[in-house]
Amino acid sequence: MTLRIDLRSAILALSDALDLVGVNDFQHGKRVAMIARETALLLGLPERRLDRLVCACLLHDIGVSSTAEHRRLLREADWDHRHAHCETGYRLLQPFAHLAQLAPAIRYHHTRWVDLPGDLDEADALDANLILLADRVDAMVLSRGLDNPLFRRAGISEEIAALAGRELSPAVVEAFLAAAGREAFWIALVPRHVQRYLLDVPLSDWRLTIDFPQFGHVARLISSIVDAKSHFTAAHSLGVAQLARYLGDRVGLAGDSLAEVEVAGLMHDVGKLCVPDEIVEKPAQLTPLEFSVMERHSFETYQILRHIPGLEEVAEWAAFHHEALNGQGYPFRRGADQLSIEARIVAVADVFQALAQERPYRGAQPAAEISRLLGDFVAKGVLDGDLVALACDDLDSSWRAATPSPMASPCAAPDGGEGLAALQRSQSASTQ
Repeated sequence: MTLRIDLRSAILALSDALDLVGVNDFQHGKRVAMIARETALLLGLPERRLDRLVCACLLHDIGVSSTAEHRRLLREADWDHRHAHCETGYRLLQPFAHLAQLAPAIRYHHTRWVDLPGDLDEADALDANLILLADRVDAMVLSRGLDNPLFRRAGISEEIAALAGRELSPAVVEAFLAAAGREAFWIALVPRHVQRYLLDVPLSDWRLTIDFPQFGHVARLISSIVDAKSHFTAAHSLGVAQLARYLGDRVGLAGDSLAEVEVAGLMHDVGKLCVPDEIVEKPAQLTPLEFSVMERHSFETYQILRHIPGLEEVAEWAAFHHEALNGQGYPFRRGADQLSIEARIVAVADVFQALAQERPYRGAQPAAEISRLLGDFVAKGVLDGDLVALACDDLDSSWRAATPSPMASPCAAPDGGEGLAALQRSQSASTQ
């Protein structure tokens, strides 16, 4: 593969994706990174340690894709299940050589200072406690309101000071109190300053390039976070990616292009992290307001992926999966002359996989019904007829590619007897 990706850019993009989970608590990971780094500076940590801490903070909630879980974590400091996402994050990062060094701190970022394992590396223990401190501070800031953190800081330092010795390391608390004594510390927590702060952090050790196959593993990591949002979408992104690669191979894509269209399939729904759980799992037709929230997700996908150098085209293929050849899709209203073969492939793969999978508002569709529904979308000018024909020419192979998790065979799939009339959310909504 000739394409290489900057890991720093990928981490920042992943941080942007994780920020979406908060919906209204945007930039939580970035504020945690800023609070922890400003505290660690007063502990005298060297630049390399600071960079590692920032990356761990940006990804500390990598085990969270549910908006409901995110809300509870920020509002209930002693929630009984708060450690579950720490373990999930630890497992997700373990397979990746460079990211694995962040895993121990993420695993223990909700563990009290006095309860940290005795065999935990000293640097990992300190990083975990710095993340816990920053997480607590940001939760307090959010509860008071982000419109003017300086004015609303009253009581935060006192509450943190009371945690010294058991919840937090005394040295960490002392450094935080010194940092928080500056007005600039609080003023900088507003969104525009946080974004600039992170862009100014060099992250020198993380400015390394990984080849595209390695990035493919990172893309699969991202897709697993997205698909974990709901059991209805389990392995959806993986299925779209596999079917996109299958179709791409059949139309003659090869090498870089074939791998890139697979990655576009893996990451096409990353923007869906911004959609509240109650909308994703609603068992009925969405209201116009709810659908407008859902429509944001492909635009958010584009905004996240396009900032990774080298992925500019992949970002378009991924983000255009709800565009239509007749120009009536969303969110960019692209028409046939503006949709590449790769973008069309991802769109067909997305609809096929979604129809083959159970959704809260309908059952999984049998193979014959999928073929019929795809034909209807072609007739309406939504999907590419040649690609649909390829997908339906060997339904068994397409089904296997689109359904990587254990699912019934197409012949045994339940016939919901609903047809297109039951899928009144249209092509865009039926592929949620």
